[in-house]
Amino acid sequence: MLFDIGRVCTKIAGREAGKLVVIVEKIDENFVLIDGNVRRKKCNVKHLEPMQTVLKIGKNASTNEVKNAMQDAGIEIVTKKFKRTKKIKNGKT
Repeated sequence: MLFDIGRVCTKIAGREAGKLVVIVEKIDENFVLIDGNVRRKKCNVKHLEPMQTVLKIGKNASTNEVKNAMQDAGIEIVTKKFKRTKKIKNGKT
């Protein structure tokens, strides 16, 4: 099975193209639940390129479990950078 639980994939379509993800659950033949360097969501398998790496995680593993497994496997984890808040003019809050 190419798209089994724990399989590391590269997202090849959409705004997250190029990011590494991990399959957390298989929904049906065409869709899986992904997590990792993207937010957890349903994804079409046609938008994923499977890699040889398979992480040892359970079905519906939490985001922290997925990220810890990625770190243990030596996969870089991308953290979201928050925008700085704008300063208010005239010193008023």
